[in-house]
Amino acid sequence: MIEIIFKWEGSSMYKQKYFTLLLIMVFLTVGLLFSIAFAQETLNILCFQGYTEDAWVKEFERQTGAKVNATYSGMVEEMFTKATAGGGQYDLVSIDCGSVQRYYENNLLQPIDLSKIPNWANVSQKFKDIDFTIFDGKPYHVSFVWGSNNVVYNKDAVGELPNTWSVLWDPKYKGQVSITDEANNNVVTAAIALGFPDPYNLTEDQFKQVKEKLIEIKRNLRTLTVGFDSEKSVLGSGETNLSISGYDSGLILYLRDELKMNVGRLMPKEGIYVWADGWVILKDAKNPDLAHKWIDFMLSDFAQKEVAKFMGFGAVTPAAKEVLDPDIVKMCCYDDIDKVPVPVFLMKNPENFEARVNLWNEVKATP
Repeated sequence: MIEIIFKWEGSSMYKQKYFTLLLIMVFLTVGLLFSIAFAQETLNILCFQGYTEDAWVKEFERQTGAKVNATYSGMVEEMFTKATAGGGQYDLVSIDCGSVQRYYENNLLQPIDLSKIPNWANVSQKFKDIDFTIFDGKPYHVSFVWGSNNVVYNKDAVGELPNTWSVLWDPKYKGQVSITDEANNNVVTAAIALGFPDPYNLTEDQFKQVKEKLIEIKRNLRTLTVGFDSEKSVLGSGETNLSISGYDSGLILYLRDELKMNVGRLMPKEGIYVWADGWVILKDAKNPDLAHKWIDFMLSDFAQKEVAKFMGFGAVTPAAKEVLDPDIVKMCCYDDIDKVPVPVFLMKNPENFEARVNLWNEVKATP
């Protein structure tokens, strides 16, 4: 115990003012200490639209007492640029499994401690077996949802389309097509359409063919999309009638339920590329423990079901199968990846990401 002894000198008025000032200083100091001790933690997340909705964010905040602050990014390249320039601004980023190596090689990540993710035990083995997100024996990515970029279309405008990527190049649909403004995804699409066996490992000659193929599709395009809102806008307004969507199931649900559109979705015979989106923790994260709690929460039965109901994507645990919309199950097979009836190309780090970005920029610059 600290004993404070005051020796009062001077007038009583002076003593009163001095004592009042001392009390104010004490209260301010105590208040500051309490505010520091009980300050609300904030988890800063950089993610795609649909991954931080109130339906599950509010529950996480209730359980942890923390605040979630989300920044949305519509495109893979935009996400990487923001993460690179973040400087500790973000704790977590949502990326597909094929992008992890790029982040790791740019020294952006810290490993994830699976001992802090008890719900990892519930993840289906197929997603546990993704080994190209592990470096030096340490995991850097935990998937929580999966899906594919695919063609969603207005049946009333174009009829029932054949299940082939070639419809995007068909001259009869010129001016009715939109695709995402994403370099790697478009290169993969063209490579699969051309029948290449490995769309993530192209030869120099295959690169040339892909570039020619993308220049061809550019001449069929109405526009490029840059995220979920963009996709909803162009297809919902009738600006386009066929759109490659990175949010195909969510787009289907929106067009069907909100706009009462007769919606179709391709299952191209050449195959589809499937992404497994998950979370990575940035190296300069200010709240890595809270980030681990979020990753674990997103694997809970509650969160898996809520994400499946909201976006219609496939879950990585068995919990969400019962809540998936029947149309989504029929069109997309998001209840079980093993039910997809065409070749599946799981997103991987490509042979040269920057070369694909340069190729796509050259395509866009071509008259």
